[in-house]
Amino acid sequence: MRIFYGSAIQGAKNREERAETNRFFIETIKEQGFEVMAEHTTGKSLEEATKILEEKIGPIPKEGLERRTYIQNKIIELIEGDIAGAIFEVSIPSLGTGVEIAHAYLRPRMGLKEIPVLALYEKDYWPNKLSTMIRGIDPKKVSNFTLMEYTTLEEAKKHVEEFLGKIQK
Repeated sequence: MRIFYGSAIQGAKNREERAETNRFFIETIKEQGFEVMAEHTTGKSLEEATKILEEKIGPIPKEGLERRTYIQNKIIELIEGDIAGAIFEVSIPSLGTGVEIAHAYLRPRMGLKEIPVLALYEKDYWPNKLSTMIRGIDPKKVSNFTLMEYTTLEEAKKHVEEFLGKIQK
């Protein structure tokens, strides 16, 4: 079974630090027997992230609008494709990750199969806290969306394992 994993890469204070955090989550997902659809968030530089993404989606056009549109379309294809669920690390504000989350939890509105979506937030990581646009997703109205706060990676790993355990049933 496949899982989409998404996280901010452009707005990170320290791309290397968050790359390791992303790697931790991706390895946790794999340890549970799932395939991760894209691992570019583990790149410690733009060049490394691009190389990792190209391994999944193929050659990426050169800089410019064509490149940005191509990447956006391919990422959305992964989210709207054959996946069992989606996990997002949302500690860093990201317009791109927000778009990805919306495509994941709104799949039924697009005529696609509903999937469970987990958003993980590291408590107090970002000085302005978590976006209202994420905190405001009402679990009573969007029952497939779960937001979990964590203080340590081990705590977050338990959230991921519990989430994936429900998918495997």
